[in-house]
Amino acid sequence: MKSHIFREYDIRGIVGDELTKDDAAVIGSAIGTFFRRSNAKRIAIGFDARESSPAFCDIVTEKLVETGCDAVSIGRVPTPVLYHTIYTSDVDGGIMITGSHNPPDHNGFKICLGEETLFGERIQEIKKIA
Repeated sequence: MKSHIFREYDIRGIVGDELTKDDAAVIGSAIGTFFRRSNAKRIAIGFDARESSPAFCDIVTEKLVETGCDAVSIGRVPTPVLYHTIYTSDVDGGIMITGSHNPPDHNGFKICLGEETLFGERIQEIKKIA
């Protein structure tokens, strides 16, 4: 896995080159472990319309469950819907699988613990777990 995909505000890269399904599995396990260490269990997960997003969502969901989280699928939604879900539902955090504003061949993960989006040192914690 390429270390530069762990950026300041998210984890993302070019699908098939910098971010593969195997990478998504390792990252999903690391995120799940991070959540459980943070006493977060019930995690909302959504994905955007990119071609790779549904498969990445399935992989990350499986890894969340394997690490002891309860994954709550909110399906294919825009990122603000994930944030709304975090604020209005009984969840401890969330993951949005999205390439955001980047070209279509990019994808990645935006991660929230509680109502706060992870960035900086917390993204690096996930990198260390991975």
